[in-house]
Amino acid sequence: MAFPSYSRREFVRQSGMLGGAALVSGGWLSRAAATAAEDASPEPRPIPKRVLGRTGEQLTIFTLGTAPCGNAREMSFDDIARVVHTAIDLGINSIDTAPAYIKAEEGVGLAMKTRRKEVFLATKVPADTVEEGEKSLARSLKLLQTDYVDLLYYHSVGNRKVEGALDPEGVFTWLVRQKAAGKCRYIGISGHNLPGRFARFLDTGEVDVLLAAVNYVDRHTYNFEEQVLPVARKHNVGIIAMKVLGGADPAKGSYANPRSTGLLVGDKVGPAIRYALSLPGVCSVNLGINNVEQLRQDIAYFYEDSPLSEQETTLLLAEGESLAEKWGAHFGPVNEPSAS
Repeated sequence: MAFPSYSRREFVRQSGMLGGAALVSGGWLSRAAATAAEDASPEPRPIPKRVLGRTGEQLTIFTLGTAPCGNAREMSFDDIARVVHTAIDLGINSIDTAPAYIKAEEGVGLAMKTRRKEVFLATKVPADTVEEGEKSLARSLKLLQTDYVDLLYYHSVGNRKVEGALDPEGVFTWLVRQKAAGKCRYIGISGHNLPGRFARFLDTGEVDVLLAAVNYVDRHTYNFEEQVLPVARKHNVGIIAMKVLGGADPAKGSYANPRSTGLLVGDKVGPAIRYALSLPGVCSVNLGINNVEQLRQDIAYFYEDSPLSEQETTLLLAEGESLAEKWGAHFGPVNEPSAS
């Protein structure tokens, strides 16, 4: 399978990053980095890595998210595999998928057949019972063409029936046993809403990784940054940020549209990524990718690992507060319903 080849200058031009004034005013990438990005060397530029909490794993600050390409109507399994191959070729070593992403696991599996040892692979269990969990995990491993994943998440805590999940025969307890059985190396929890549910799982001491929706807009609504991330840091749980662009814009067809975008676009993308990576404890940003062309463009945001200044953070959060009023609770409820 042949992949498209771009010179470094063509790549940077497509990414809209050659204008020096835009780089300075955008504030996320330096002139020096822009000059280096114009280098036409065929070798991929290294992507910075960080340690994933207590796991000790070194992950690239860009984790390939496969929800968009897995859900896109026009993407085939081979197309998804091509995205994964290209990501690995460009230096990304962290791949995230899930059964909910329709075609994603099977497409990722086509790539894993030959490249499993090159990546840190994560998938998820969207289950409320042990029986559902067993069926889900067995299917995932088959589609991914592997006998284990590096990271297995209890998927979308805010949308699960969490009552009883921590019981001896609960689904989370079953999930932990899969680590002892060699089906996964680490256990994680993920979620977008109901942040008040997360501490009970983190405080078990069994969670290795947290995947949470964080961006400078939803901080004013869900606020995982102040409610959940500190608990994760207390236990040295690795943190991966998702939905850093606010998730798919429903006005553009959501992920079913291969040309969908996040709610934060244009000159907001770079600062949004930097915001997430500036949060203490965050190892990597899980960025959903639609296709190879988008991947080649978006990877340019990750060649430098430069935290936001205090002033930049203050300005972003002020902008986010205004946008949060428009977005509302778009990931679902913020708090548990009151008992009647």
